[in-house]
Amino acid sequence: MAQLSIGDHVSDLKGAHEGKLVDIDGPTGYVLQGNGVEVEFPLSQLKPYEPPKIAAIRTLSGPLRDKLLTPSQKTLLASVPATLLAAIARSYDTGGAELGSRPVFAALPDSKRLDVIRIYLPTLPPRILAPHMNLVVAMRDIGKQSS
Repeated sequence: MAQLSIGDHVSDLKGAHEGKLVDIDGPTGYVLQGNGVEVEFPLSQLKPYEPPKIAAIRTLSGPLRDKLLTPSQKTLLASVPATLLAAIARSYDTGGAELGSRPVFAALPDSKRLDVIRIYLPTLPPRILAPHMNLVVAMRDIGKQSS
């Protein structure tokens, strides 16, 4: 157990609550949270505050934040044939012409590109999709995992 003092910035062991340690009464610590609520914990359940670790690297601001792809997502993205990519890019780029504010398909980060492929793939004509039904199913399944 870490040595804690009144005035320390602390959190509970689970990381659900954090704030300033305002009082210690025997084995109990009283934590004043940022919202003004005082919460009591056994001192054994408190630790010095550590900022949460960021799970994904962000490369862009706003709605196009790039997330790290899992190895299976990278493999799936790499398995999309060039003909399908071209058809999806054409559909995506022409569909956003009236919006004018979204970037072209080629400028999207991989995570957003995978989302666009997943969304636009089922809208392609059946004659183009027929030989690639396994890819359609895999994209549907990856969409369910990210929900």
